[in-house]
Amino acid sequence: MGIEQGLPLDEEQGALGGKEAELQAEIRELRGLLERAGRVGRSQSDRPAPKAMAQQLALPDVVRFPLAEFAEGRGQRVPLPESVEEIAEVIGRGDAVRLVEGTRASGKRRWRRSLYVPTDMTAEHRIASMIGLEAATRLSFSHGNCIVELPSCFALRKAYAADHASRLSDAGATQAEIANEMGVEQKTVKSLLDVASYWQQRLS
Repeated sequence: MGIEQGLPLDEEQGALGGKEAELQAEIRELRGLLERAGRVGRSQSDRPAPKAMAQQLALPDVVRFPLAEFAEGRGQRVPLPESVEEIAEVIGRGDAVRLVEGTRASGKRRWRRSLYVPTDMTAEHRIASMIGLEAATRLSFSHGNCIVELPSCFALRKAYAADHASRLSDAGATQAEIANEMGVEQKTVKSLLDVASYWQQRLS
């Protein structure tokens, strides 16, 4: 019957210490991976998207954001698309809608807007010019190096248009005058006035 011989005490403690050090190193590595991968939004590779950046930098500045103002005010209870709502949780409802208004539609679908968010935000960047450097920096922390999809906020636009048409009508404007003011056909004005009462109940 053989006799099992264990490691000397010093060697055994050294082996345990080595395993503990390896575990701690693995934990640190996992934490680093989680911090890099735990950003809100769609994961992207570490490579930047120069084409997307160039497209956004080439766009003209937007100086007024009526839909964003409406979203913060009377339309604050109108739901936003899920992806825009995610951004609103980071930078606020008004600024999230400002990004939608200030980003040009891309591709064949008019409702689709893609916006590249850099990891290093500067005051000169287009996003900062739209929503301010503080909000833009928060967005770069949560969505840095991502291309975010920005739907057109159809419900909010519908509520805004119906509310605007209703206010003009209440002020005494005819449907023809409202159509001329809003740049739409009279049948569109009629349909907006038909749903105005529906939206009035959902506005603040």
